[in-house]
Amino acid sequence: MFQKALLARFALLTLGASLFVTGTAYAQASEDGFDKDAEDTLAGKANDKEEAAAGDKMPGEKEKKTAESGDTGIWDTTEDPTKAYRYVGLRYRHAIIPKGILNIFLDGGATVGVPMGGLEFGTRRDRLEYIFSLSYADYSSAEMLFKGKAQPDTAYERVQSDLAVIFGKVEILYEVPLDKRSRFSLLFGGGVGIGGVIGDLYRRQVYPGSGNDPGVPSQWNDCTAQGEPDGIYCANDNGHFGNYAEPSWANGGSKPFIFPWIALPQVSFRYKPIKMLQARADVGFAISSGVYFGASIDYIL
Repeated sequence: MFQKALLARFALLTLGASLFVTGTAYAQASEDGFDKDAEDTLAGKANDKEEAAAGDKMPGEKEKKTAESGDTGIWDTTEDPTKAYRYVGLRYRHAIIPKGILNIFLDGGATVGVPMGGLEFGTRRDRLEYIFSLSYADYSSAEMLFKGKAQPDTAYERVQSDLAVIFGKVEILYEVPLDKRSRFSLLFGGGVGIGGVIGDLYRRQVYPGSGNDPGVPSQWNDCTAQGEPDGIYCANDNGHFGNYAEPSWANGGSKPFIFPWIALPQVSFRYKPIKMLQARADVGFAISSGVYFGASIDYIL
């Protein structure tokens, strides 16, 4: 009896130990994921690969980093002040020479508009911008009456211009950014240049016809020769009859063969919509040509 009871107890202990070992192994298998379904295991591996490809970032974390870094391709307009930016483009300007400026030196005349167009190349760094340009300016005008200061009315002449000037200019501007992305900027400065004059300046003596208002050239008639047809207004012996063209300075005449450009101040506004494109609006005053305004569009290299 005693041996049977001992064997029974031993059997119970053995069974209990087996159950304990089996339960522990089962629990460990569950914790390690070995008892998961095949589909769950494959999905987990695929997710691990996606996370590794994304740089172990949480969903949306990588996109947030890209947006914060400002690396948005052609829409990234931010400029580094220590880096040089160069561009080429087209420009147009229109100068207005008021009659009042002309009357500082002459009597008569009228307000004249001067269109200018050409090419430009610019470079900027550390808020300082240099713009080099080559442009064509049309200084032609309709007929006007002029005479020298303090001369009598008999000295009025009909003047017509077919002149043009080819300018080479340089402008120096200082940039004031208006935002952190370099999209909007104000620029302040001025420019200088020199131009070669081409074309003709015609002069003819005149006498009053239907009227004598110097501001209305059509009221005056051309003299045909000295003393004809008016003995007073056509009496000056200067030979300005018919299609007389004024000689240049080089030939003793009053037509310039070079023309200066001195502009101060100039104020510009620049807009940069994308990384490689900019547009600029300019307004300023040139001593030799009056008030001017214009615009340009440039490709940033």
